Amino acid sequence: MLLLALAAASMGRLPPVDQCASSRSFAEFRTALRRTIARRDTAALLAITADDIHASLGGHIGKKDFIELWGLKQPRGSKVWKELGDALRFGCSMRAGVATAPSFEDQLGGDRDAFETRIALPGAVLRKRPVDNSPAVARLQWHILTLDGPWDGGSWVKVKLDDGRRGYVRDALARSPIDYRAWFRKRGRGWEMAGFLAGD
Repeated sequence: MLLLALAAASMGRLPPVDQCASSRSFAEFRTALRRTIARRDTAALLAITADDIHASLGGHIGKKDFIELWGLKQPRGSKVWKELGDALRFGCSMRAGVATAPSFEDQLGGDRDAFETRIALPGAVLRKRPVDNSPAVARLQWHILTLDGPWDGGSWVKVKLDDGRRGYVRDALARSPIDYRAWFRKRGRGWEMAGFLAGD
């Protein structure tokens, strides 16, 4: 399945893959985790969080840091539920017994700069100018986008397609392969979340 995804990448698209569904134990774990997210159940989330979870690239390791970084002492307002839910929506790769969601980073391959790449989510439209009523250049779905100049953190991103077409896409519909991602490892007969962070 990953080979098919790599072939798609060579054609300028990167639809997510789900290699993890073939593991019955992980599929059951993921279903339970989605229910935990829907309920915003902090106790259940922390029960499957590794004691040494990697919570950021800044050296934050462990449940205490994870709780602090995500504001889980006041869980209703925490952004962890949305970010973790989004990560689980976009496929899952499995390597050496470690499951990673989304699958994009593993699919991308080494010939593209992950910092300069975005994946167009379904519903994204490439437009001539950074406004919603600007003419559409292309309707996108899982297309690989390359940043076409520096991004200022605004709501639009200037990008180009592999075929050379250029324009702007809504940032909310252009996911970075190194955006928030989670990885999971075996713990006894079950699984635990060993990391959840963004960046490279």
